Amino acid sequence: MLIFVLIALIIFGNLIYAYQCIFQTRKYIEKYGFGEGSAIMTRLVGTFAAGFAVTLSIALLTSIEGAWLLFVYGFVQACIGAVVCFQTINSYWGTVDGVKTSAEGYVAPAIIAFLNLMVLITGWDLLFKI
Repeated sequence: MLIFVLIALIIFGNLIYAYQCIFQTRKYIEKYGFGEGSAIMTRLVGTFAAGFAVTLSIALLTSIEGAWLLFVYGFVQACIGAVVCFQTINSYWGTVDGVKTSAEGYVAPAIIAFLNLMVLITGWDLLFKI
């Protein structure tokens, strides 16, 4: 079923970022030139991605009936992330010496937002079942 593939893609995307932020912190910081002081915030972001992936995994393994709010949250958070990252990259903060910006900062959340929206659309009957 399409909805389960979409959810699996959301889980996979979140786990990739969670793993990079939590377990490959130094490499992730060096990739973008964040600086040593960003380790705690990088890892914190990783915990949000990990938490969402684990929650979606539990929902997928048990039942997603009535779980619409998970995907509304995923959609809203990813939209905010895409907009904020786009604005940040195209502001003073994107030109700070040593920081390496990339479209990945807003493209990845935009893709996650799209996947969450597709889950909401294709799984309407199942997700909004109460």
